[in-house]
Amino acid sequence: MSDDVLTHFSSNSSNQSDQSLPTKIAKLEARMVGKPSSAGATVNQSQQSTTWPATTKIAGPPDNMAYEPLSSDSDDDNGEEFLIQANTQKRRKFDEDNGGLVLKNVESMADTRQKNVETMDSERVTSDSNRKRQSRGRGNSSSGRGRGSRGSYQTKSQTVSALNSQPEKDEWSKDQIRNDDSNLLEENCSLREKVASLEESLTKFQHLTQQLEKELKSTKDFEQLMKPKRTKILSDLLISLARAEREEARTRVRQDCLRLGNVAVARAGTIISEAWEDGPALKDLNVQLRNLLERKEAIERQRKLLKKRQTDKGDGTDSETGGQEDDFLHDELFRSRLGTIKREEEMIMRERDRYELEKARLIREMKRIRDEDGSRFNNFQILNHRYALLNLLGKGGFSEVYKAFDLVEYRYVACKLHGLNAQWSEEKKQSYIRHAIREYNIHKTLVHQNIVRLWDIFEIDQNTFCTVLEYCSGKDLDAVLKSTQALPEREARSIIVQIFRGLVYLNRRSQKIIHYDLKPGNVLFDELAVAKVTDFGLSKIVEDDVGSQGMELTSQGAGTYWYLPPECFELNKTPLISSKVDVWSAGVLLYQMLFGKRPFGHDQTQERILREDTIINARKVEFPSRPAVSNEAKDFIRRCLTYNQAERPDVLTIAQDPYLTYAKK
Repeated sequence: MSDDVLTHFSSNSSNQSDQSLPTKIAKLEARMVGKPSSAGATVNQSQQSTTWPATTKIAGPPDNMAYEPLSSDSDDDNGEEFLIQANTQKRRKFDEDNGGLVLKNVESMADTRQKNVETMDSERVTSDSNRKRQSRGRGNSSSGRGRGSRGSYQTKSQTVSALNSQPEKDEWSKDQIRNDDSNLLEENCSLREKVASLEESLTKFQHLTQQLEKELKSTKDFEQLMKPKRTKILSDLLISLARAEREEARTRVRQDCLRLGNVAVARAGTIISEAWEDGPALKDLNVQLRNLLERKEAIERQRKLLKKRQTDKGDGTDSETGGQEDDFLHDELFRSRLGTIKREEEMIMRERDRYELEKARLIREMKRIRDEDGSRFNNFQILNHRYALLNLLGKGGFSEVYKAFDLVEYRYVACKLHGLNAQWSEEKKQSYIRHAIREYNIHKTLVHQNIVRLWDIFEIDQNTFCTVLEYCSGKDLDAVLKSTQALPEREARSIIVQIFRGLVYLNRRSQKIIHYDLKPGNVLFDELAVAKVTDFGLSKIVEDDVGSQGMELTSQGAGTYWYLPPECFELNKTPLISSKVDVWSAGVLLYQMLFGKRPFGHDQTQERILREDTIINARKVEFPSRPAVSNEAKDFIRRCLTYNQAERPDVLTIAQDPYLTYAKK
């Protein structure tokens, strides 16, 4: 029977991967007993009772499973049937114990296969030795077969059991090895396919990376090649636009000069001076005013004659009643004509004031054009290979401010060109440079929406350097006040709120900053009319060890006197200043925006203010009756212009005032 089992296994070894393990065992038992129908039934029952997952891998029989020989008192047929039942029970037990085992990885499967191979070899050797001993036992006991049928049956059963169990175990191991080999081959093939796919993807990725690197390099090379051309084209367009703006400005000035007047050169001996000569528009207004004045004087003379005649008549009779009525009528007519002349005069005066504002703007524009024509930077230079100079914005004592375009960041900027006088001593030059560098070090760290940004600084030549500032396309507050004189309170309030926001930022830094030169010319407006504080040339950095009284003023005499507080004019001792200086200046700014003039020394020069101690005597602020301003604005100005420095609030305190916080009532 063992030979038949081996023959069966060898004949069906090629179909192991196509048939399930329970089916093979059932067919084997049926072959042993010669009952194919029962084998089929057993297979069906096994398939119904046990579910084999597709991913489950069956290991070999456990080493501790006992395969004891079966003994029975019945005949051989009953013993063979009992053997089938016992094998079936063992198979079910094995299925229950090992049906859920799953190999988790390829390494564990390889280890299991190695162990199974070693076990199979050892058991095969043991099986061969047992088979030889059993054959010798049968030869020795052949003479005693009749004496003990029970013992011979036991020996037969043990032999059959040993022969039955050993091939079964060997086949389980072989089948497991085949399954493991098959799975390993499949896993190996799958991994090889994945590796091949990844290598192919990596190759494509490397090829794509190389292509992108080549394209990037070519793009950079093209960028470097086209950058000078693009810069040249852009600068040419900007220069063309600037030339057109220059020509338009000069054309507009010529037209205004024809209407408003021009500067005439007057010679007195060897002294040549310039004087303004009014144009036809202003001359016509002056003629109209003279005519109105003559008419007004004529009517006044007639009124006086009428009053004198009435006085000479004295008390009239009834016959003179009609004459008195005529006199009263004439007097009323004179009054009416005088009222009409007065209204016409007021209208002409308003027109004249408007022309005066246009005249002032024209004079500033003429001065700017003259300074631009005389500047050595008026030929559209490109500074530092980056900033294309366009048109002059204004000129100060030692600096010129040009509108420029940043060819790197593609934005408009303001280039402030600082020129050192060649006749200055080296000490004065070094002092000016230190002053400019100090301003730059203060200004470069300031980043706030109400403070003009400082972008860059560089040297042009030995006597010239440039600071690059944020460009504000709007006017400055000084130009606005000269064109409109007084602002509505709502507009003035919004401007002073923005100024104080910038001052609060300066005083909340780790190193507090006093601006010290807050005036209308240092308040700029951008394209959205946002107010921005600029020019930190006289700013002071408050050191940490400064007490509550403030820091010493080392640059006494500098600044704009109309906007400085009284403590800055003390001559008996070194003044102590704090952020309260900026509070005073802001109060003067608000007063000027609301009433069109400065509260102290409006019509005085700085020399006269210093000589007559105008600011030192400014102990109380007076408000004109016109225009009408709210009491809240007047109270706020009084707090800002508090004469005593100790009683005046600082920036952080006054910033909490309801007038600046827009608190709803």
